[in-house]
Amino acid sequence: MDTVHLFLLALLWLDDIAEPDELLNQAHALNEQIALSHPLTPLPVEADSELLLRAMQAVIHQFGLSSYYQDLFHHVKNAVADPSLTLSAQLLPYIYNQSLEAFGLEKAKAYHNYAWTASYALKGYENMELSTQMLLFDAIQKGVQVEILDESDQFLKLQHKNHIEYVKNGNMTSKDNYIVPLAMANKTVTKKILSAAGFPVPAGAEFSTLEEGIAYYSFIKDKSIVIKPKSTNFGLGISIFQEPTNLDSYQKALEIAFSEDSSILVEEFIAGTEYRFFVLDGKCEAVLLRLPANVKGDGRHTIRELVATKNTNPLRGRGHRSPLERIKLGEIELLMLEQQGYKADDILPKGGQVFLRRNSNISTGGDSIDMTEAMHPSYKKLAAEMATAIGAWVCGVDLIIPDSTLPASKKEPNCTCIELNFNPSMYMHTYCAEEPGQSITPHILAKLFPEIY
Repeated sequence: MDTVHLFLLALLWLDDIAEPDELLNQAHALNEQIALSHPLTPLPVEADSELLLRAMQAVIHQFGLSSYYQDLFHHVKNAVADPSLTLSAQLLPYIYNQSLEAFGLEKAKAYHNYAWTASYALKGYENMELSTQMLLFDAIQKGVQVEILDESDQFLKLQHKNHIEYVKNGNMTSKDNYIVPLAMANKTVTKKILSAAGFPVPAGAEFSTLEEGIAYYSFIKDKSIVIKPKSTNFGLGISIFQEPTNLDSYQKALEIAFSEDSSILVEEFIAGTEYRFFVLDGKCEAVLLRLPANVKGDGRHTIRELVATKNTNPLRGRGHRSPLERIKLGEIELLMLEQQGYKADDILPKGGQVFLRRNSNISTGGDSIDMTEAMHPSYKKLAAEMATAIGAWVCGVDLIIPDSTLPASKKEPNCTCIELNFNPSMYMHTYCAEEPGQSITPHILAKLFPEIY
């Protein structure tokens, strides 16, 4: 399509024709001749391809088009010189032994299967994180010019007329000041800011060495606790003990947390259900219930086999490029199974269910359920106030709520904030494991470019 656009611009670049009707008749006859000729036949001399090639080159130079268009031009120029590079010539090997219709149907089925295997992906941008792909889709739909400044770093340039916005990871923009993400990245700082503002946070202690953490065991040996790195996201290195644990399991959990960060937190475990609130510019746009990674038994397959089967769901993938993440069977998951009396190669009874994680992050294999309409509005208001307290424009607020049917207030919150996220995933709100979710990226784009909405 971009080649066609370049071709049309080149036509505009050419001088007006003195006798257009006569030239159009000649062009029509020439077009018929070329169309009926063998795909490997060189262009006839009277087809003045050099004139058009010069015009295309002039357009690229005059408008300062990117190297992408220069590459397109060279491809066209080479195809003019060598007919074997044209699309029709490339089709020849496929239709010698079958009709063009049969070939077309074969390709149509293949592309249909490909499209529905990852229907959530934006074609051509599959290497980007899914939240970034979704923002790109909305930007393109609205006529915003998009440029990938750094694909691996998810860095975009969005432009509408003279209005330019830079976006990283889908929702990191100029709307948040520099210090806010740094504050949210540090869980200790986050807790202190929220606590000073009157919001409930879990009690706990911070440690910088394994020895310090082990020495703390005597204070919490009879308590339910959570052990997590101080400055990581996506549920990395988190261990949750809903019942008091022994020293060996406690030390192993400390080692897992220290493998992800130089400082760790040991906090009280808060009973209840965890919800993610997506707050944008002081308003809660979506609420998500996340179930920890789990499998249900059929009485025939092992837990390892059940995990492998669940991971075949096309919505599950790796690296935040799919709505759900594949479930792992690593050290944390095996420890979790052990606490429930299972091993990975045990057969799970029919109807039985085991959880492979305590934390409910989608990034560690969890399931997502949209709760935006079902959640009591008082909790949405409270989550927005927490984001405002730390100065965040975009924020993922994780709340533990014992009973979401009871209203919340700052005086009686009936919940505890366990984490704030400065770059909250958006795709998990849209592509849920159960039922449709909420579209977040249009709200981001509308805030960045209000003039197009």
